[in-house]
Amino acid sequence: MIRNLTPLLLFPALAWGLYACSTSNGKDAAQVTKGQPVSVDSIRLTPGQLSSANVSLVGFESRALKPIIHANGIVTLLPDSKAEVSSHIEGKIEQIYVREGQSVRAGQPLARISSFQLLELQNDYAAAHSEVEFLEAEYNRQDELRKSNIGVLADFQSVDAKLKAALARERALKSKLDLIGIPTEKLIRTKDVRMTATLVVRSPIDGFIYKFHEHIGSLVQPQTLLAEVINPNKVQADVFIYEKDADYIQEGQAAELTFLNRSIPPVTGKVAYISRSIDDENRAITLHVTFQRPKTSELLLADMSVQARLVGTSHRSSPNTLPRTAILDDGEAKFIFLTSRWQTDTIPFRKQKVEIVNQGEDYVEVKPVGRIPAGVKIATNNILALEAERKKLE
Repeated sequence: MIRNLTPLLLFPALAWGLYACSTSNGKDAAQVTKGQPVSVDSIRLTPGQLSSANVSLVGFESRALKPIIHANGIVTLLPDSKAEVSSHIEGKIEQIYVREGQSVRAGQPLARISSFQLLELQNDYAAAHSEVEFLEAEYNRQDELRKSNIGVLADFQSVDAKLKAALARERALKSKLDLIGIPTEKLIRTKDVRMTATLVVRSPIDGFIYKFHEHIGSLVQPQTLLAEVINPNKVQADVFIYEKDADYIQEGQAAELTFLNRSIPPVTGKVAYISRSIDDENRAITLHVTFQRPKTSELLLADMSVQARLVGTSHRSSPNTLPRTAILDDGEAKFIFLTSRWQTDTIPFRKQKVEIVNQGEDYVEVKPVGRIPAGVKIATNNILALEAERKKLE
């Protein structure tokens, strides 16, 4: 009976041994070390495979980098692209000609104001002009008497002083009327003097009505803010950098601007001015970057977010630099493929996580996450081919 059971006991053991051998043979090509478990972060490739995939090997180098500086910022209006409109005189709003968001041209009427003070100002100017005409005639008469040694010098000097004072008053009143846009020609006629009780407030610049603060019937003072007009075509970007990057930026250098969360195409601007102080709120230095508004139907408004890319104007000495083509970015972290046995027939590569410390245009300085042996070589160029081979082992 025991003799008959022996073949039955040996068959399962034999089958298990064959299965184990077949499994082991199927994974030998992917193992880093024979007889050890396979690592999904390691692959083996021959020099011929690397050459056909256009992958080359480089080592860490110390080199001077022109740093690439990425900074955030916002779109701001230029000082001459925003205007606050007031009446410059006391009165009451009779009519409003525009609405918020409406496009306006320089000189376009915004509102009409009636004002008793305006009538008084015109009357004062007309009286001052008449006084000047009278005193000019009296001055000429006294001057003729003085030249003929008939007149009294004191009378001539008195008229001269009164004329100068009257001229100053007339010019001041004329300037006030010119400031609010009231012509003075009709006020100095001998007959048919015409005065107006209403003032039309006009836009000082081209742009859009951002805000209209008053309504019909509102009583306004000279300092009352009636409306705000902005011109969105005159904008700049305020970009914020930190102290460590200040030595690599200078006025006049180019800055590439990307508009975040918008479909507006990137533009290249110029660093027009660098703030000479550090902002207390964000501890950053402000760069004022001017640029031409892109030709697009998309709205470009103040306070929109931008991201700037600037190439440093001076070099920064950096150890452990690699070509950008040696860095694999999977969207979450940065990696390299390194090997310490690049002279063998089958070259083992290990995927190593790294951090980017400094960036140049073509090279970056990296810091490996974890220890790596000295004298290693790193794959560069078509490293996506290595990543594709590695994923086959997952």
